[in-house]
Amino acid sequence: MCNELDNIFKPIVLVTGFGPFLNHPVNASWEAVKLMNKEEIEKKHNVELVQIEIPVTYENVDEFVPAIWETHEPKLMIHVGVSRLAQQLTLEMQAHKKGYQRLDYFDKLPPNQMCSAEGAMRLHTKLNVEKICKQFNDGNPPEEKTTAVASKDAGRYICEYTYYTSLSADNTRTLFVHVPDFQVYTSEQTARGLERILDLCMEQIKDMEISNTTNGLRNVNLSDNEENKV
Repeated sequence: MCNELDNIFKPIVLVTGFGPFLNHPVNASWEAVKLMNKEEIEKKHNVELVQIEIPVTYENVDEFVPAIWETHEPKLMIHVGVSRLAQQLTLEMQAHKKGYQRLDYFDKLPPNQMCSAEGAMRLHTKLNVEKICKQFNDGNPPEEKTTAVASKDAGRYICEYTYYTSLSADNTRTLFVHVPDFQVYTSEQTARGLERILDLCMEQIKDMEISNTTNGLRNVNLSDNEENKV
């Protein structure tokens, strides 16, 4: 019965890409996310993979991203966006609450140029981004031709706004990846790279869960020992 329930209520892994904007009528982020191997990922990690396209507007992020968290309670959230500056898969380490001065797809800005989500002026992911990049680069087959790099500047646009919103919801299982445009990596190359990043994130989350369980048991044992003392 437990196995049957596990199959019905699998944890959700959510990967989002963005829709068209400005000079990106076809967004490389969503094109790559669509090509991620859903069946293989679900089988490998015993999860359900959900791929979602997010419109490039601040209002949509305000409404949509918190709703995704509430509805799906994802075990892992990876947001993917395109950057014309990126020459590698760029894993963002942090996001800021203020400073959003670029107009979105509907020529709008957020009130006070500030993210509406609750949190400090700057939020960091608890995932070890530098470790993920090292493992990615050390273990990636040469034929894939993709490399990964860590970044502390997510661009103060819809990408960083989205990242901040999700970090506000849960920074222990959230990551943002900027991908290059089509002339640097094909959609297939980017998709394979994102799959590898997802694998490495899942490894870290599993390790964190084991560590939390171990610490919990240790605390219980310490409490029992205190109670047994005269």
